[in-house]
Amino acid sequence: MNELQLDVVLGTISEPVKNVYKLETRKQREEIQRICRIFKINDEQKIKHKMISLKNLSTMKVVFSNN
Repeated sequence: MNELQLDVVLGTISEPVKNVYKLETRKQREEIQRICRIFKINDEQKIKHKMISLKNLSTMKVVFSNN
């Protein structure tokens, strides 16, 4: 999601002068925090998958080099 889509979904108004979001309710603030957590989890999963892929690749190279 880009910034404009988030604005529409959450009904928030960006303040270009202050470069912040005006969040009127607690629900809006919690929704922003939830989305931030989702992005953080997504980044952590990408790192985990890369490490698993590297491990599998190195294992495969060892197996092929022994044959």
